[in-house]
Amino acid sequence: MMVEHLLIVFLDGVGLGEGDPNRNPLAQASMPVVQSLLEGSRLIREQAGRVTRQASLLALDARLGVPGLPQSGTGQTTLLTGVNAPALLGYHDGPYPNQQLCALLGRGNLFRSLVVSGHPVAYANAYTDRFLHRIARGTQRLSANSRAAWLAGLILRGAQELQAGRAVSGLLTNDYFRQQGYKVPAISPEQAGKNLALLAQEHMLSYFEFWVTDLAGHRQDRDLALNVLQQLDRFLSGLLDHLDLCRSLVLVISDHGNLEDMSTPHHTLNPAMALLIGADHGAVAAQLSDLTDVTPALLAILTQG
Repeated sequence: MMVEHLLIVFLDGVGLGEGDPNRNPLAQASMPVVQSLLEGSRLIREQAGRVTRQASLLALDARLGVPGLPQSGTGQTTLLTGVNAPALLGYHDGPYPNQQLCALLGRGNLFRSLVVSGHPVAYANAYTDRFLHRIARGTQRLSANSRAAWLAGLILRGAQELQAGRAVSGLLTNDYFRQQGYKVPAISPEQAGKNLALLAQEHMLSYFEFWVTDLAGHRQDRDLALNVLQQLDRFLSGLLDHLDLCRSLVLVISDHGNLEDMSTPHHTLNPAMALLIGADHGAVAAQLSDLTDVTPALLAILTQG
């Protein structure tokens, strides 16, 4: 199979931890879609390396040979450049990319590599007008993910695209936008997934960033974590129902651990979670062992031939 469309669903702060439901919400949450993909298995460390007909589950090294707890700034930068950002700095850094990391992202990243080659790329998140205005003024801090998209010249989507179903709220449903007075439809997580799938069919690469997983981990809020994971599973249901998985590859991936260990409000030393679904999932999974492997492997499969 050839991958014609790649969709990355980025989950902030989701590692593969031990399958102890007392500590790890991923060992307890109702996630029937994920469990079906993995033929009954859960997103836990004991199942790392599992390959089924539909999916591959990986534990990716996020420590990268650098002492300390992995952080979002360096982790996301590594994921999107293939460069060991913690080693470059000499430490893990975050949550936002510092000046050195922004320069690294500006020299080249996954999005930019495809854009300069003429391939269509979409950054699917929707932002409020206020957020977009602050970006235009240069006063809004951006994650390494959104910074890379901005540096690549990608459109950062807003309420107009959200209303048309051509963007997805970072909270999955449109409730926050509606509470802020935007005239956007009320949608379910399944509909959000469908909207993302339809957008992905128009692009070689589509990217969606979800950060509430990391928030739940920092708050040590088990109820929030369980609800978020259930919402994500419903989102994946809508997404996968509207993709041709013979031609599309979905990569659900994180930058570091956090959510999987409710015993601490901090990030963890656990490996980052990666779940590959659809076309060539096993072949791509075989090329990934740490965060530096992601961009080179994805560029190779997208631009082969």
